Amino acid sequence: MNSGLPGATFRDPSGSLSFLPDGGVLRTVQPSARAETLSFLETTFCISAQRRGELIAAEVDDSSPALRLHHPRIPFPTYPWEWTPSQWLAAAELTLTLCEQAVTEGWLLKDATPLNVLFDGPRAVFVDILSFEPRRPSVSIWLAYGQYVRTFLLPLVMRRQLRWPLSLSLFHRDGYEPADCFQALSLRQRLSRSALWPITLPTLLDRGKGAAQGPAKTPTRELDPEVATRVLQRTLADLRRRTRRAAGTSGASDWSGYTGALTHYTANESRAKFEWVRTTLTAISPTRVLDIGANTGEFSILSAEAGAEVVALERDLAAADRIFLAARDRSLPIHTICADLARPTPSVGWRNSESLALLPRLEGQFDCVLMLAVIHHLILMEQIPIPAILELCARLTRRYLVIEWVPVEDPMFQSLMRGRDSLYGSLSEADLLAACEGRFTVRDRHPLSNNRVLFLFEKLGNGVC
Repeated sequence: MNSGLPGATFRDPSGSLSFLPDGGVLRTVQPSARAETLSFLETTFCISAQRRGELIAAEVDDSSPALRLHHPRIPFPTYPWEWTPSQWLAAAELTLTLCEQAVTEGWLLKDATPLNVLFDGPRAVFVDILSFEPRRPSVSIWLAYGQYVRTFLLPLVMRRQLRWPLSLSLFHRDGYEPADCFQALSLRQRLSRSALWPITLPTLLDRGKGAAQGPAKTPTRELDPEVATRVLQRTLADLRRRTRRAAGTSGASDWSGYTGALTHYTANESRAKFEWVRTTLTAISPTRVLDIGANTGEFSILSAEAGAEVVALERDLAAADRIFLAARDRSLPIHTICADLARPTPSVGWRNSESLALLPRLEGQFDCVLMLAVIHHLILMEQIPIPAILELCARLTRRYLVIEWVPVEDPMFQSLMRGRDSLYGSLSEADLLAACEGRFTVRDRHPLSNNRVLFLFEKLGNGVC
């Protein structure tokens, strides 16, 4: 299931999805899967998982020949290539947990991919009900085992071994092949604890099969049902341990410690900025906030505590991971997206329509957009013109925009300018205001003692004279 689709899905032979004008999701189940689906929805496991919010809710419409299931729509769908390591681990653990619980009631997951999981704020939700099928009690083999390893485990292993970005999963819908990973690893890495079992041994065994005379066929082994269940449960528990080990921690970066190591802000200046943003959020009471360049989430958390549903957009992996963990620990409605606004996630899949690009998922969804200490990075590091930045902001926000303007003489501006004075040395607040003409009007201007300026803009066309 892929909730970012603009139309219907086609990869699952048991059913398809379409998206309704009221914001819901309609799943049409094929007649061949009708009885099985209804049986699964009546299990104690399914009902309990839906009640806990771990499995997507489903309202049954059995009034027509085709079985229809109405699902709530996840507000801000994200894809695995936009997740942090902790999000990958949360999605993996949910997949294994649901599989373990389903086994006890005679069901099993027939596929196991991160694309079956979405995040509702910091909470992972399994969204493909048709992934469950009845289990043969005497069989201990999990057919989705290889898919889980390729799509969940190997990306985490290769990130830890060779620092392959998790965002590379954008180009590997079906995960990594062990042989490809094997080629990239050194001998020492191939024999390491994390790579030996999922990468090295499968690769060597496949090579051995290739040299043998004809393909070897291994018959499915029938076991006592209790024994088969215990074997399967041990398999799932072992996968959980290996996944946790591979996930490790996201570590630190220059930006994950940025807030605590500011040199261009005194404590009083930081406090003044924080209080102005708090007061502004209280005054405008946004229901949805987009925090661009959220860093470690200080203002995302502030927005959530003010009653808003928040999307925290941060390109630094370690900083974004801290946002996700903080939101999860405090049960805050913050959707973490690890992506770069200057290089937004593209649409991918068949006809570039199976997974939506980032910007179409964000445009027009927010009452307020925060760009605190961001615009000078876009100007100096990405060479984005100020009018282009404001034009995008006008597409993202329905009403308000908060910008922190950093003057040329600011130490951070000077550091990022890198001698390109002829290009950017004359930029001023007037250039920002000129770019706002026809798009925004100034509702508040708040200068800080370090010469930075906080602006509250309101979008034209919202009753603004």
